[in-house]
Amino acid sequence: MAYRALLASEDLWVGELRGFRLVDQRVLLLRTDAGVCAYVDRCPHLGVPLSQGTLTGNVLTCSAHRYSYDAVTGQGINPRGLKLTPLPVRIENGVVSVDPDPLPLEGEA
Repeated sequence: MAYRALLASEDLWVGELRGFRLVDQRVLLLRTDAGVCAYVDRCPHLGVPLSQGTLTGNVLTCSAHRYSYDAVTGQGINPRGLKLTPLPVRIENGVVSVDPDPLPLEGEA
């Protein structure tokens, strides 16, 4: 895994989301009360960047068609059949780093 530093942990507040570009990957970074999560910055519906959406509590909502996702698990809320693509994220020495290579989704090898 090739983690890349994005920002100081203190610069990402609870309830905040931000979009980044790492290598050739758009990255969505967000923080909830449960911690920091990273996903491919792309709504599975039409590919709109989720960083243009909103984060309310643990609900991430796409700006285009209002599709919503659980921000902690990436699971679709409305509609349920979709899931965000997670990215490995870690916080070390106060720095949030992300690996731009997606984690395998459940059921993938």
